[in-house]
Amino acid sequence: MWEKAKNKVAALLSRLKGIKHAGLIAAALAVGAMLLIYFGKSCFSSENAGINGGGGEYDYCAGVVEELESKLSQTEGVGEVSVLIYWSETAGGDESVYSPEGVIIICDGGNDIAVKMKLISSVAAYLGISENKINVLARGE
Repeated sequence: MWEKAKNKVAALLSRLKGIKHAGLIAAALAVGAMLLIYFGKSCFSSENAGINGGGGEYDYCAGVVEELESKLSQTEGVGEVSVLIYWSETAGGDESVYSPEGVIIICDGGNDIAVKMKLISSVAAYLGISENKINVLARGE
């Protein structure tokens, strides 16, 4: 069994040696993986909130997303809503401070301009960010 696996690995390595710029491709994949890991902990939505740990900053970020989704879904014309927030991390003494940098809102009423404006102004006021950092999209069917 081990001999069979060893032969398969050897065959794969010989095929990889034949690929031009295999080292560059491997380096690009490694950099891509590192970026996904880095940015993975900076983005929260209701689907992935809190999966990166049970600590304070994750609880806070996930709580903000959940609260926004809950309150926005109660707004007239919005319907079902999902919120994605991009958080930037800055060092604040002994601990990191997370602040919202951008927001995507996906909702049933996303095609209605009045609903969009209501959501943008409300979220901007709640998070303390400028309105141009908030996008509202209509939920697909």
